[in-house]
Amino acid sequence: MKMSTKDLADANLLEAIREHARWQNLCECVEDDGVMMVAGPNAFPIAFRNCVVRVDGGVAAAQVLERAREFFAKRGRGFTVLVRNSRDRDIDAALRAAGLSPTADVPCMLIESPVAEPVIPAGVRIERFCEEAQVRHAVQINEDAYQAIKLPAEETRVFFGRPTALLSSRIVGFVAYRDAVPVSTALTIRSGEGAGVYWVGTASHAWRSGLGELCTRLATNAGIANGACVVTLQASAYGEPLYRRLGYTTYDRLLRFRYPEPGKARVSAD
Repeated sequence: MKMSTKDLADANLLEAIREHARWQNLCECVEDDGVMMVAGPNAFPIAFRNCVVRVDGGVAAAQVLERAREFFAKRGRGFTVLVRNSRDRDIDAALRAAGLSPTADVPCMLIESPVAEPVIPAGVRIERFCEEAQVRHAVQINEDAYQAIKLPAEETRVFFGRPTALLSSRIVGFVAYRDAVPVSTALTIRSGEGAGVYWVGTASHAWRSGLGELCTRLATNAGIANGACVVTLQASAYGEPLYRRLGYTTYDRLLRFRYPEPGKARVSAD
């Protein structure tokens, strides 16, 4: 049976979690009996590093959470529970009943057709990921850019511990250079008939230059050009207005709940 665009978009989110695990050094990604758990190189409790997500909706919420607590307790760390509003309402209810509140609630967005190709301004050149140098420049940009949402630069680097892994055929990445300086980036993760845009970032000295939009357009169209019939992303508060202008619409919401490491008090905010 053909998957709906929403199912394809959700499948891309799950594949993006697996892909991020491939990029990190010494990262465990365990997927068994309908539950995926990722334990990253350090204990930073964030999505795509130390997290759990239900892959099979038939697995009971209590079982998902019990297995996650056991998995991460053995590693002495806290973790993030990823909850899709449309698919995981029982998990949401179980977490709230346990006294937890979401630390984040972001729109999951999608688009089903290409956007207008960007005009490349004078003095700007675009390079696709084809060598490790472009990947490292993208990481450099995002070390700066993601501090705006309180992700420390050193934690951004941890996500890209194996930069050559991003030279996979599953990844299409772009870096915009202005006067030979890397200033903006975005990448696409392919997953069959779906694709997803991730790690859109612009160095702080180049904010409001339009280059973030330029890279987002390129990344979106790269997904469509490579055979996807839907492109998805999870928007930050900074990026959501841009994505709406491009034609992305919200199809779901992704909530993040944080479990503290064993013996620590619960926290309810980032």
